[in-house]
Amino acid sequence: MTIGEAAERTGLTADTLRYYEKIGLIPPVPRKENGLRDYGDETLKIVGLIQRFKAIGMPLETIQNYLRLAALGSATRNERRELLLETRENLMKKIDRLSFCLRLADYQLERCDGGLTSETELALRGWAVNGALAGTAA
Repeated sequence: MTIGEAAERTGLTADTLRYYEKIGLIPPVPRKENGLRDYGDETLKIVGLIQRFKAIGMPLETIQNYLRLAALGSATRNERRELLLETRENLMKKIDRLSFCLRLADYQLERCDGGLTSETELALRGWAVNGALAGTAA
C-alpha cells in the first residue's frame, strides 16, 4: 500500500511515517519499481505498537530502544520490563500532578459556587481599585 494509504489506516501523517523510517523506528519500507514506498501489514503492525507505546507516554527514543531489545529476543525481557516500569512511573507522576490540579480546580469552583469572595478577587482588589487592571470593575 502507498504511504497515503498507510497514513490513512494508521491515522498518522505521511511525514510521520517517513520520519519513523528515517530514524530507524520502523524498518526501511520496500519500494515499488516506480520508487514509491510499499507498506505491508508487518510494517503497519510495528506502527501500531509504536502508537500504543506513545499513547502511554513512552518517548520515541525509549520506544526505539524497546523495539531494538525486543528484536533481540526473550533474553532482553528484563531490560524491556525496566523500560515499561519507567514509563509506568512517569504515568503515575503525571496522574498525581493532574489529580492535584483537579483538586485545585474543585477548590476554586467551591469558592465560587459557595458565594465566598474568591482568593483571586481578594488578591486583585487593591490593584483594580488603583486602576491597574484596565476594564475591570472594582
